[in-house]
Amino acid sequence: MYTLGIVGGPRVGYQDASATLLRDGEVVAAVEEERLSRQKHAPGVMPERSMRSVLQQAGIGIEDVEVVAFHGATWEPDFRPFVRDFVVSRFGSCPEVELVHHHDAHAASAYYASGMTEAMVLTADFSGDGIATELAVGRDGGLEILERIPRTNSLGVFYALLTEYCGFSKYDAEYKLMGLSSYGDRDRYDLSWLLSYGGGSYTVNPDYVQAFQPGAAPPTKHFPLYNERFLEKIGAAARLPESPMTKHYEDVAAAGQKLLEEVLVDLVQHFHERTGLRNLCLAGGVALNVVANQRLMNLDCIDRLYVQPASHDGGISLGAAYLAAAARGQRIAPMQSVYLGPEYADAEIADTLRVVNVPHRQVDDPAAWAAEQVAQGKVVGWFQGGMELGPRALGARSILADPGRREMQDIVNEKVKFREQFRPFCPSVLEEDAATFFTGCRTSPHMTITYDVEPDQVDAVPATTHVDGTARVQTVTREQNPLYHDYLLALKKHTGRGVTMNTSLNVRGMPIDCSPYHALGTYFGSGMDALVMGSFVLEK
Repeated sequence: MYTLGIVGGPRVGYQDASATLLRDGEVVAAVEEERLSRQKHAPGVMPERSMRSVLQQAGIGIEDVEVVAFHGATWEPDFRPFVRDFVVSRFGSCPEVELVHHHDAHAASAYYASGMTEAMVLTADFSGDGIATELAVGRDGGLEILERIPRTNSLGVFYALLTEYCGFSKYDAEYKLMGLSSYGDRDRYDLSWLLSYGGGSYTVNPDYVQAFQPGAAPPTKHFPLYNERFLEKIGAAARLPESPMTKHYEDVAAAGQKLLEEVLVDLVQHFHERTGLRNLCLAGGVALNVVANQRLMNLDCIDRLYVQPASHDGGISLGAAYLAAAARGQRIAPMQSVYLGPEYADAEIADTLRVVNVPHRQVDDPAAWAAEQVAQGKVVGWFQGGMELGPRALGARSILADPGRREMQDIVNEKVKFREQFRPFCPSVLEEDAATFFTGCRTSPHMTITYDVEPDQVDAVPATTHVDGTARVQTVTREQNPLYHDYLLALKKHTGRGVTMNTSLNVRGMPIDCSPYHALGTYFGSGMDALVMGSFVLEK
């Protein structure tokens, strides 16, 4: 039985459209619309390209799908006729349409993907189906919703407001605020007037937020979330985009990050007291805050933390499909891989290179070739296998460099990614070597948690050590990604370290590259030295 989960929407306020296909409760394909349309976050669209992609990957048609699951259970009027008409107009027919709750889908995406039998499940984002935070218990293949917090109290709104105030794009650049926060003084500003908490609950003060007033419609993206009272209280004007960064904004970012962590810690500790459970699953956009996740992972009441790698709204299609399949009595299989998107064989890559007519050659061992280039100080694009699901490059669509060269952070930021200099880069490391470099790191395959870099190893990996002494780590095993594992082994022979700098194969403001054409555009439009696609290599 095939189940198709989709997410998207006809208004600009809906973003991160995607599609996920299950076969008998197991994920067989998933892709985000932005990777195919090339419009970041794919706002205001239904996931037509993504649906075609996952059906094509499985070699089936829409007539082979039993149910299409979509979020929007609370939307009025009933959205099922719209979904049905959309699918029929694009694909000729439509299976049964089932609507699920946005946050239930987030919860399902984390609980079922984790493979845990029993766990606390916490979801938090800007809002969805009128809810900003949900507490649920996953037990024996079912989900019990314990509490829902409405969008008027949104941790996502709180963080997006500060992101915008500090001069970045809300709903998109919250990770920049997180990175910036490490440069600031966490204790300079007390933001409890904006977000207060205690006893397992929290409150966002609406007096300072130009959004989500009770009974009001969500604001357009073109106007700020903060209001004049906020600016008076914070004591300085909002930073203009691309203007110089000052200590004030660094300190505001630091204070906001600290407060978000404290709220999440309080929620989880009381959640544990309420349920007695010691496993925690996270999803929703707030779950992509890897610094907060490190705090939660290290709590005494937590034995195991699982963060769904596509925790943003792009993961709703996964959760919607899980819910629909579980409701039909299917046994849900844990998500074994994130490499669920389009894959291109050497023959397809060769055709692209022939059409584009660029110099290239074929090598017997692309992993060894890439490792040799990186060890020589070159920046190498890496295009291999099925595309990753989620916002992190995990060794399928990556840009690679030597983390032992301190200057690589500036080089890649300035000449390849064209982005702010304070932005950190992440390490991919052989799982068996992870604990040598990163304190307490055993397995972290999805780059969803930061770890402290061992003090005696900071000089070994300076380009992937953030200013606060942490790194967002991806551990790699042969089972997880054989070719990427081979690359790390080969790099270790050259440098003595099974660690690479890894960032996404794209430039600032663009989605991660999906096809060979996309990868060539990034390669020729940036300062990369070489590109490896399948067994083909290009050099400048």
